Amino acid sequence: MKQVVNLDKKRAFFEHLDERRKRHFAALEAESLGYGGQSIVHRAFCISISTIRKGISELERAEDIPSNRIRKAGGGRKKNA
Repeated sequence: MKQVVNLDKKRAFFEHLDERRKRHFAALEAESLGYGGQSIVHRAFCISISTIRKGISELERAEDIPSNRIRKAGGGRKKNA
């Protein structure tokens, strides 16, 4: 019962995060669970396994993206001239 309540709280928290923080949170959760953690997080948070793996690699590389940005520079639509 306690695990279900804890999962509900984590899901509620997860919904308020931006893209990058969701990846990192999911990656940390998956790594803390050990073997099979990616699959468990995938099902619990409805996030793709490739996104979890991207979060893990970002954390391992410790990418230095400015805190005021969610995406790397150059991402998104191009401006019309």
